[in-house]
Amino acid sequence: LLKDTLDAWKKEVEKKPPTMSIDDAYEVLNLPQGQGPHDESKIRKAYFRLAQKYHPDKNPEGRDMFEKVNKAYEFLCTKSAKIVDGPDPENIILILKTQSILFNRHKEDLQPYKYAGYPMLIRTITMETSDDLLFSKESPLLPAATELAFHTVNCSALNAEELRRENGIEVLQEAFSRCVAVLNRSSRPGDMSVQVCGHISKCYSVAAQFEECREKITEMPSVIKDLCRVLYFGKSIPRVAALGVECVSSFAVDFWLQTHLFQAGILWYLLGYLFNYDYTLEESGIQKNEDTNQQEVANNLAKLSVRALSRLGGYLSEEQATPENPTIRKSLAGMLTPYVARKLAVVSATEILKMLNSNTESPYLMWNNSTRAELLEFLESQQESMIKKGDCDKTYGSEFVYSDHAKELIVGEIFVRVYNEVPTFQLEVPKEFAASLLDYIGSQAQYLHTFMAITHAAKVESEQHGDRLPRVEMALEALRNVIKHNPGSESECIGHFKLIFSLLRVHGAGQVQQLALEVVNIVTSNQDCVNNIAESVVLSNLLALLHSLPSSRQLVLETLYALTSSTKIIKEAMAKGALIYLLDMFCNSTHPQVRAQTAELFAKMTADKLIGPKVRITLTKFLPSVFMDAMRDNPEAAVHIFEGTHENPELIWNDSSRDKVSTTVREMMLEHFKNQQDNPDVNWKLPEDFAVVYGEAEGELAVGGVFLRIFIAQPAWVLRKPREFLIALLEKLTELLEKNSPHGETLETLTTAAVCLFNAQPQLADHVPPLGQLPRIIQAMNHRNSAIPKSAIRVIHALSENELCVRAMASSETIGPLMNGMKKRADTVGLACEAINRMFQREQSELVAQALKADLVPYLLKLLEGIGLENLDSPAATKAQIVKALKAMARSLQYGEQVNEILSRSSVWSAFKDQKHDLFISESQTAGYLTGPGVAGYLTAGTSSSVISNLPPPVDHEAGDLGYQT
Repeated sequence: LLKDTLDAWKKEVEKKPPTMSIDDAYEVLNLPQGQGPHDESKIRKAYFRLAQKYHPDKNPEGRDMFEKVNKAYEFLCTKSAKIVDGPDPENIILILKTQSILFNRHKEDLQPYKYAGYPMLIRTITMETSDDLLFSKESPLLPAATELAFHTVNCSALNAEELRRENGIEVLQEAFSRCVAVLNRSSRPGDMSVQVCGHISKCYSVAAQFEECREKITEMPSVIKDLCRVLYFGKSIPRVAALGVECVSSFAVDFWLQTHLFQAGILWYLLGYLFNYDYTLEESGIQKNEDTNQQEVANNLAKLSVRALSRLGGYLSEEQATPENPTIRKSLAGMLTPYVARKLAVVSATEILKMLNSNTESPYLMWNNSTRAELLEFLESQQESMIKKGDCDKTYGSEFVYSDHAKELIVGEIFVRVYNEVPTFQLEVPKEFAASLLDYIGSQAQYLHTFMAITHAAKVESEQHGDRLPRVEMALEALRNVIKHNPGSESECIGHFKLIFSLLRVHGAGQVQQLALEVVNIVTSNQDCVNNIAESVVLSNLLALLHSLPSSRQLVLETLYALTSSTKIIKEAMAKGALIYLLDMFCNSTHPQVRAQTAELFAKMTADKLIGPKVRITLTKFLPSVFMDAMRDNPEAAVHIFEGTHENPELIWNDSSRDKVSTTVREMMLEHFKNQQDNPDVNWKLPEDFAVVYGEAEGELAVGGVFLRIFIAQPAWVLRKPREFLIALLEKLTELLEKNSPHGETLETLTTAAVCLFNAQPQLADHVPPLGQLPRIIQAMNHRNSAIPKSAIRVIHALSENELCVRAMASSETIGPLMNGMKKRADTVGLACEAINRMFQREQSELVAQALKADLVPYLLKLLEGIGLENLDSPAATKAQIVKALKAMARSLQYGEQVNEILSRSSVWSAFKDQKHDLFISESQTAGYLTGPGVAGYLTAGTSSSVISNLPPPVDHEAGDLGYQT
């Protein structure tokens, strides 16, 4: 059928055209025109009449006219016989439409064949285009011809190439330009020019799929200019405009075509179509038909425009992918906002159109009737300018700014004010937003410091300055929110801490300081951030806030607590005066929670393995060490202790001492704060010999943090660190015992304190042997200064209750020095004898050996005779102790015989050996014994008991002890 149709077309066009028209013939024959065809009889009569008139035989000058009359008569006779002598337009239209139907219905069958009719088709289009009467013909061929051109290239790639080779692209463009030129606001879809524009647009859409065709189109800028003109009149002819938009989408596969379209102002038209969309029609669910529903046509045009914009900018991927065009993207971001422009790549056209045609206020988009009207007004002005003047906005909308948006702070494409109102909003890329905020804050930081310096000095204020400060505050608030609600984004602050901490110094802008502090507080949960803060050396700015920004003290302390997990930061804090600021908080703050937080922070700092001891030493120059321990155990308790009045073995504290330390700390803090204001890098250091001296504690003998005078008065006091006290006490005591002339009162106090300690906490004696002081105490009993052996005997007497100590004594030379001490200080014989009794009750053979070697048995027998007991208040009790000791020695498996041998030789022993002294000691001698000196701890558990009590001694026993010591 196609072949026969082409043959018919060939024959039709080869018909010779007539030399004249019917009207011409009527005119020659003098017949009236415009009244329809005349009867043959009338024509014949008219012919005969004129033939006679002009026949050459009758009228020699009428030959030419006679020939014209003959031709007219012949023409009219043949016409009336229905014989046509030229191509019939109606037939050609039928032939063209037949081919279009064939290519449309049987595309797959005809695809392998190259179309052979292009020469005739192109000639037809050319002739029609150049015809001056193109738009007034009864049967114009151009619509059918251009439609056939579309169907042929749409059928086969071979045809597209053939069309290009036959200069079909250029011929179509001439027809396109001719028809576009007559388009206007009153054009209708049925107009011939409108139909031709639609067909050629479709033809170009298909041709653009082929590279060589695209190159040809690129060389013809008028194609794009005409295409834009079609879109300009799109409201009148929306269906043809839709075909034009599809053509734009097809052209977008080539970067240079994209650029030409862009420069021709294609965006002005495509963007305008977006706002004719009605999403309620889409969501209504009713059946829609483009033939009857104009809104559906507008909706479809809007969707096609979205697709065209996506392809022009290169937003799509996979099958729809086109070259990325940064210039177009920049313009779309300017007019549609960056957020909507990005959405061209990821969401459907309906979503984008609904977004643009409804009102929205989110961190990414502020869109309402005002912004829509503003954009449409701009687009329409650009369209008019482009069509009428050929020029438009030089930036092509990339620098377009909505008046509503101009008032807003936009950072990283986000409306900061709106974001701060909904901080939990799910951001697409929170890290990028955080980075953009930091860049913005960095750009404003120098201004802030300069401005604050000026306003501080001269109170300068202006509208511009007033606007910039709130914007920085908004940015800081947004930074705080994004870090708080998007874990992981705080890592963006790394490298920016010098900037953030510098904002803590913007005095006079309290809100800026507060927000910067909150940012720092939140990032401390990230160890990498803490490490970076440590490397930045910026802590002094934070510390100064403790004084300069009272409302934020708790937050500063919380932040410091988190930061002090880094040893490096504790070291910096020490250098920058953290302790003096914190001491001021602890001593002078009126807020209990602040003081408790400070105490907690001190505890954490002192717990650091590397810097902690140095922190503690510094603090003890201001406060008694008991405070450090209380801070560690219970921060609130430390505050209560500070506020209370105390006099106990570990603390002497009252209003006077509290006022003194508080005043000293405040003065030092204020001085350091002033220095730090002038120079943020200044360090704080205490003089080596500095210490706050409390008058109440002055003159008190203190060892290991314990006031000995009060401890002796309250030996049952539960010490915080009894072992440390024991070590310090023994060290000090042995040091004095080894001196030739120790201070008598000091020696007496130390000795009494040691005795009280062992009596109150007998288990502590277990620690004495490993400490190594016991041999030194034993040797002190040999000292020439008579005061020293007495002290040593008192200590040995207290330790003789402890089995471990007795074993240690057995392994040292103990009995000899003890005897020497007894001889030097006769008043200690009672105590010494009791100690000897306790030792031998432990059945230590080595001690018995020492006793035999030192001739202790004869010495004790001599004492039994009463020689040497003259100065004792209770010699009978002492004798009882001696008897028990001798009996214990006699029971020794190893040396008992030797002891018994010596005893048997004694006349005194026989008088005592059978006596029972238990009742005598515990009953009848108790009253007299307790009044005697130096036996306070004796009888605490009864002499017959082998169990050592762990309970502290009763008060009256302590009194007895004290009575002896004095």
